[in-house]
Amino acid sequence: MIPFDAQRFSVLAAALDTPPRHLLVAAARLARDGAIVDPAHRARVVADARGGLGAAEGVAALLLTPIASFAMDELDRALANPWPARSDLGG
Repeated sequence: MIPFDAQRFSVLAAALDTPPRHLLVAAARLARDGAIVDPAHRARVVADARGGLGAAEGVAALLLTPIASFAMDELDRALANPWPARSDLGG
């Protein structure tokens, strides 16, 4: 896993003329919509972030709360547990 690089994130936000917190919201939307590969969709998500929607600050605040960390911790724990062996699967 590549560690978070705050400098690169800040440079990207500046290049996109988007506040870093709004870029975080755009990244979360793109992650959620990962199956959508349409460049127009991606451009629209970034444009929405650039537009400075009032809700973006509140959403960014939620993304930065401990609940997001809790969710990632739960995922890490789930992935760390081995799948149970099942005799009907040859395990």
